[in-house]
Amino acid sequence: MSLLLGCGVCCFLLSIWAVLQLFVMGIFFKMEVLAFIEEAEPDHHGYDDYDDFMKQTKENYKTIAINCWVAAVIYLVTLGLSYFCIKHAKNKERLARDNVQDDETYCKDKAKKS
Repeated sequence: MSLLLGCGVCCFLLSIWAVLQLFVMGIFFKMEVLAFIEEAEPDHHGYDDYDDFMKQTKENYKTIAINCWVAAVIYLVTLGLSYFCIKHAKNKERLARDNVQDDETYCKDKAKKS
């Protein structure tokens, strides 16, 4: 296995996992799941009362959800690039294998003629 193929497969698998995780996390942040309150709560000294705290927290949830989806799209691009790396590496290995077969055929034909 070539280095390009191994790296492509590794990036491909990691990108699949990242897209799934970030997409699901984006949904959870959009739903304002309470388990993620620590990531979404505003600065401890940046709000005046409870209503201001809730407003800032909801804005933070929305912002984080959008950030998760943007990161998922970036990982989709990485997924596509790693797919093309895998295809390129497989084509390169196939061409090398075909060249070896051509060389063996040429050498066998040349030996028969001699």
